[in-house]
Amino acid sequence: MKNASVFTLHMQTDLSPSDHKVLALLYQPMMGLPTHALYLTFASLCEKDQSFSMAHADFFDLFDLKQAEFLKYRQRLEALSLLTVFQKDDDYIYVVKIPLSARQFLVDTVFGSYLQSEIGEKNIDRLIALFEIDAPVTDTYKNITKSFDQMYEFKSLNLLAVDKPIEGRINNGGSTIRYAFDYNAFVEHLPERLKNSQLLNAHFKDQITRIAFVYQFEVDDMVTIYEAATQSRQSVNFHQLNLKARLHYQTKNKQLEIREKDLDEGAVIGNITPQVIIQKYAKTDQRGLALSTASQLLERNHVDPGIINVILMFVLKNKDGVLPNINYMEKVLNDWLSKGIQTTEDAMRHSLEIENSWQKSQTRTKKTAEPDWMDDYLAGLAKMEG
Repeated sequence: MKNASVFTLHMQTDLSPSDHKVLALLYQPMMGLPTHALYLTFASLCEKDQSFSMAHADFFDLFDLKQAEFLKYRQRLEALSLLTVFQKDDDYIYVVKIPLSARQFLVDTVFGSYLQSEIGEKNIDRLIALFEIDAPVTDTYKNITKSFDQMYEFKSLNLLAVDKPIEGRINNGGSTIRYAFDYNAFVEHLPERLKNSQLLNAHFKDQITRIAFVYQFEVDDMVTIYEAATQSRQSVNFHQLNLKARLHYQTKNKQLEIREKDLDEGAVIGNITPQVIIQKYAKTDQRGLALSTASQLLERNHVDPGIINVILMFVLKNKDGVLPNINYMEKVLNDWLSKGIQTTEDAMRHSLEIENSWQKSQTRTKKTAEPDWMDDYLAGLAKMEG
């Protein structure tokens, strides 16, 4: 990165007092004081206009930073899903994301477990106590709260289309999925007792589509999964849906339809589904768990699905068909993104560079190089893609 390069900061909303508390007490022990300070500086620069531009050199002078220090702190923010970085030549865009809630950090992600391993069980208990709340005891009460669809007529599933960026509290984002899943048909096939206002939520629709994409489920499959995940009129979250999807996949154990398809390398990787990759290259007894991990990877990271596909292939090959946990996979993904990987083609080139460097170190005395490992993968995937 050149010191003369320019960066533009973007932030969709201001930090709340709760955000500051989570950053100081939960994120800071993991990322350190300098990284915490860099995040707050970025957020402060965006407070007035929600965007801000400056040359890196001026920023380094203003805050007495060296480039190496800045990159180290910035990449920690990226790894913790507090910053997304885009690059075009010497121009950078930094999208500052708000932190997770205390519950999301401690319970719903791997961050809590990692923090406990770093500071110990006694200290994590102290931190948890600082976020405890006095919740009412409602065990002997009946919940009579009216839902949206009880008070308003459920006429249409057409969501409001807004073509301009709108302020909102989005932290970890999600993957961009272009999968032709018939969401309207999914809702129509649900029992009437399960049709509630949650189905109108655009984010929930995206979660349903993402799970269908990863597991290659049809409408009937997703109806079965939704019914299994919900109880009466209660809402469900992504983790519950993903668990039921994994169990449904394991029970169904369907076979893939195989057909020939004439595709170039980029098209194969960009359009293939994680389910096809895992079906072909993961060990049989690991496929359900691998699909669940792939689904979480797509849910929690706003990147081109083709990049994740390349990483799945790369890791499965080098881990003998076993996909590590979500924490490991996100470390690999964040490492690749920090090296400027932005497209499927970038990821393919990067994976081949890694493989070639390994081969050179292991086969310096060989006169002929081994064929690229991805060639065989692509040939097999092109036959299975359906």
